Amino acid sequence: MMPAQLRSLLFLGTLFLETLFLGGWPTALMAYAPMQPRQFMEPPPEAGFMLVASRKLADPRFRETVVLVTRNRHSGPIGIVINRPKDITLDKILPAHKGAEKFKLFAGGPVNPENISYLFRGEGSVAGTLKVSGQVYLSYNMSLLAELLSGARAHTGLRVVHGLAAWAPGQLENEIARGDWHVLPVNDEVIFDRPPADIWPELFRKATSTSY
Repeated sequence: MMPAQLRSLLFLGTLFLETLFLGGWPTALMAYAPMQPRQFMEPPPEAGFMLVASRKLADPRFRETVVLVTRNRHSGPIGIVINRPKDITLDKILPAHKGAEKFKLFAGGPVNPENISYLFRGEGSVAGTLKVSGQVYLSYNMSLLAELLSGARAHTGLRVVHGLAAWAPGQLENEIARGDWHVLPVNDEVIFDRPPADIWPELFRKATSTSY
């Protein structure tokens, strides 16, 4: 029998990504109330980009964070915080998954913290995933996750998270315009190859460098 907690995670994960792929992102999942932007600073047009928290961002949920953001034409942007590991390995929540003890769980954001999703880096598209940028994909598919954890499916980076960030239409542009965030292109090496504690300092220096 599948534990009730895991069944719940599977259901919520399915709802999360199905909503993203099919459109109609529910307003109940927004991290903040919608704001009317007075000035727009458009993020890059690619599907994915990275937000680097500025020093003036006071919200403790996002202080010194780096958020990988994706969007599609049906919904507002959603994001995954990539630099907040928790002191728990995946075998504690996914005991039946071979190889889970090698990976930590990350806090992906304040919205739906019971939701499990993951980012991975791999070659070639995989059914049931959303391409964020280059070789970086987002998914909730637990069967695929089991293959990635065990090594049955090759990958060169994996981040499993609970929770996410979401914005109402126009809200993120407003936050960028008032200086809460710096915007950078997706860098998969930073996401998967750097120690989490080094990610924000490195990208903050890059974002605020006069030579950038």
